[in-house]
Amino acid sequence: MTPETLFSLYTTDKKDGKEWKKDFPEFERLANNELLPTLDENLPETNDGSLSAALFKLPKRIVPDDLTGSPRALDREDNWINEFAKIEWEKNIVPNANTQAPFEEKWKDAVRKSAIYGFCPLITIQTVVKDKASVDFIVAYPHDVTLENGKVSVTDSDRVWWDIYYSKEQIEKIIADEKAEVKKAKEEQREAYTTWNIKALEELISSKGEVDRQTPEEMPKGLDDKTVKKGGFKITMCFQRGVKSTFYAIAHGTKAVVREYQNPDPTGDLPVHFLYCYQDFINPYGIGIVKLAGGTQNVLDYMRQADVLATQIGIRPPILISGDTTETDLDSFVYGQDVIWFAGRATVQRQELGNNVYNQLPTRIGMYKTSLNNLIPTGDTTISAESGDPQYSKTPAGVKFQQSNLSIDDEDFKDKLFIAYNQVGKSMINTHFANKQGSDIMLLTEAERERIFKANPELFPEFQEQVDPETGEVLPPSNELEVIWDNARATFDFEIDPEPDKAKDESERLDGALRVLELVNADPTLPQELQMSGKKLNKGELLADIIGLLTDNDKIVVDISPEEQAMAEEQMMQPEQMMEPEAQEVPQELPQEDPDMQMSQEIADVMETLGVDEKTAAFVLDAKLNGFNEEEILDAIERNTSGQ
Repeated sequence: MTPETLFSLYTTDKKDGKEWKKDFPEFERLANNELLPTLDENLPETNDGSLSAALFKLPKRIVPDDLTGSPRALDREDNWINEFAKIEWEKNIVPNANTQAPFEEKWKDAVRKSAIYGFCPLITIQTVVKDKASVDFIVAYPHDVTLENGKVSVTDSDRVWWDIYYSKEQIEKIIADEKAEVKKAKEEQREAYTTWNIKALEELISSKGEVDRQTPEEMPKGLDDKTVKKGGFKITMCFQRGVKSTFYAIAHGTKAVVREYQNPDPTGDLPVHFLYCYQDFINPYGIGIVKLAGGTQNVLDYMRQADVLATQIGIRPPILISGDTTETDLDSFVYGQDVIWFAGRATVQRQELGNNVYNQLPTRIGMYKTSLNNLIPTGDTTISAESGDPQYSKTPAGVKFQQSNLSIDDEDFKDKLFIAYNQVGKSMINTHFANKQGSDIMLLTEAERERIFKANPELFPEFQEQVDPETGEVLPPSNELEVIWDNARATFDFEIDPEPDKAKDESERLDGALRVLELVNADPTLPQELQMSGKKLNKGELLADIIGLLTDNDKIVVDISPEEQAMAEEQMMQPEQMMEPEAQEVPQELPQEDPDMQMSQEIADVMETLGVDEKTAAFVLDAKLNGFNEEEILDAIERNTSGQ
């Protein structure tokens, strides 16, 4: 693209985007649980609201509380750079990525918006936090982001447009900041880093080129009847894919390019990423839950309105008056406690309107509710066997089947979330590292210091105890890391950490490991039987795995050095005759207690105390010898007993 072709390309792409987005106002109405604009005036102003409520509940199930990820350098083999990038992500990037809202809340908002529109645009931006360069991302309004004409997805597009509406005050601040940078650079005798065209911005705000958003296509549904600001000076950012490709900003009020700069991402990727709900690779903006369930929700809203109207008519039905009404007080015909109606000579009769349609209304509402639940998805949320869809099984097996279906839908949406998170994380970490300048001092925790030191001990000798050569004093490890950004450059990939399912996986692993330990203790011949099959049991590794699953303290079981291992093996191989004779001789006059009798007595005591059988008592004693406390042992026994 060139500045001369920007407006013609924008017009073409925008026209194509409007065709795909023409139903967005209706999607927003349904998502906000608003009434139909053509609602029959005789119907009560109420809605069912199930779809709207489900959209707010959806992010609570989809977005994990511990959503995080890890950068991985693609062009460097230094392990410390991966550890440092992970620390920088957790310590500085995510906590400061608060434009619009906290980092985690933006992902919940993105999930809801993608369910409404079919997609949610997430745009990486550069920020300044405490006078230091940083990065963040924006959850953009879906109306404002337009893809390249004829492409089927954001990853398929080579250019993306983002409409932004600036107030006069915002543009004046940009001008002031740019002028301050020019002045500072002149004083420091360096080249000024400016991307905005100051003269073009000044011409823009003097042109009175403020515009309102076009309605209804581009107006957020929540603002269409409000007096708040709905527009401003329209500036469109144009991003194009490619390493060092040029990004432009065009002002619609003056038809001029007001900003021009290079792609800050060294990978050449676009800073715009979509969180999709569903994709058919025909609609480039995806398909949302509202599009699938909107028609059913409209029917359900009508049924709810009809039910309320029927209830109102049943409580206060029409009245038939016939005959002579000259002495009839029509104003007395009101419903209230101890009210007297003055009918005079007229005949007054309540009209009870009852037919099969009214009688079947609850069944019909239940049927449409079930159809909606299948599309949202939430499944059948009713409790009793008489409520909801009678075809839904309320047996334990049926309920489990419904939960598995819901889990399938949630897991699919989580996969989409993780893909978008990886893309945004990759864009943010690469932009951040590529545009940091100079050096910074980072204060590390003990755990962070250990992570970097273990990755490359030779490079960070200050992270271990040092001896002062002059005084002989032992100096503690330093917690300061000097970051020279030119030495920390890398091209990163980004992967989400598999934390959300970790607790469940570890629980299953622990249960399996304890079952293996019980099997080993219950059958003394197991090692020999394994050996006959060419296998060997490593009980130490089994116990280490169990302890690791029971606690996060990695200092309980530690690796020994090769020297210690060799020494231990040497001691085990020394024959008994090499020991001192005094240590081998046992005075005959001292009474010796039979070990088997002692063990039998201990097993009997455990059997009596816990009320368990002999095998279980032996398992308890062996587990105690291996370092497990009584509570952990009893939990294991209870799980094994309940699982049988």
